[in-house]
Amino acid sequence: MIAPEPGVCTIAVLVAMLAIGASISGCSTAASTGQSTEPLRVKPTYVTKQQLHAPYAIAADPKGEIWFSEYQGNALGRFTPAGNVVRFELSGDGFPERLTIGTDGNIWFTDPVANRIGRLRPADGSVDYFPVPTPKSGPVGITTGADGAIWFTEHAVGQVGRLGMDGKIVEYSVPSGGGPSEIVADKKYLWFAEDYGNNIGRITLLGAVTEFPIPTPNSRPGGLTLASNHTLWFTELATDKVGKVGPDDKIVDFALPADGVPLGIASGPDATVWITSGSTHMFFCVSRDGAIQALKAGPDTYPGFIVAGPDHSLWFTEPSGKIGHLTPPASITEFALPEPDDESTRPVRTSHARHDTAQS
Repeated sequence: MIAPEPGVCTIAVLVAMLAIGASISGCSTAASTGQSTEPLRVKPTYVTKQQLHAPYAIAADPKGEIWFSEYQGNALGRFTPAGNVVRFELSGDGFPERLTIGTDGNIWFTDPVANRIGRLRPADGSVDYFPVPTPKSGPVGITTGADGAIWFTEHAVGQVGRLGMDGKIVEYSVPSGGGPSEIVADKKYLWFAEDYGNNIGRITLLGAVTEFPIPTPNSRPGGLTLASNHTLWFTELATDKVGKVGPDDKIVDFALPADGVPLGIASGPDATVWITSGSTHMFFCVSRDGAIQALKAGPDTYPGFIVAGPDHSLWFTEPSGKIGHLTPPASITEFALPEPDDESTRPVRTSHARHDTAQS
């Protein structure tokens, strides 16, 4: 399944998985008229076995269950640390991309092909859809804000959207356009990457947008994470670098100690930050003191997106059909998702190795 125009950002990131002192430039707000969108109820189909699957985005809920999207298979999956998997197949024309756990306990996800936001209710498996008001907006990133609303990026039209629990969607323009993609939330703001605007953007809960240029030109910022010391970290898909926005709003970026496209990024235990590089089978760990260390996994490990669970261990997706578990400092266990004749996942390998450090 190939996405049309709104899915360009998705395809670029999948290719990366498989191949695998800033100043404020402006502050403006432009909101469209809020619209109440009537959710479209879809009867779900439960999928426990699937021939073709490739887990993509990943999120962890407070119970320690891991959720992932399979946009190629048009499904969302739930994985327990015990290795049990349940898949929820979506409507026939769906394309689930990124996902987040809402304050209501539901799973919210973007669907760039159908131009909508989806909501899966785990309790009964029902799925609702909320159409985005702007046509062909290309919703990509999604997160839960401090206000309890669902915030998402509209990559194709340079906007950020807010979906309230009342079903009303409000859209805010990004000054540069910039291709907003990934988005994360702290207690005051929403932060987003502009993958072709070469900025990190910030939007308040009231919709005021500020953009911060990245020092390295054409860096293609990708993944975002908030560290425990209130620092925002991001990956640069085009430059093999990682960057950070400090509490003073200054951006600096650093070369990684080994080659590899940095894709996923997550905040780990002890104020560490972990980065994945699928093509080189690598993980990079940025320590509290700024040292960057590389962890080499096995030749069949292709880490993609990564997330921290409630116990501070790390979980990651692999496009080869696996969910991985990384327990710092260096233990990796992988679980192969069910094949057509399997009833549950199985651990396939544990590996650990470490080499190379650099100082940030």
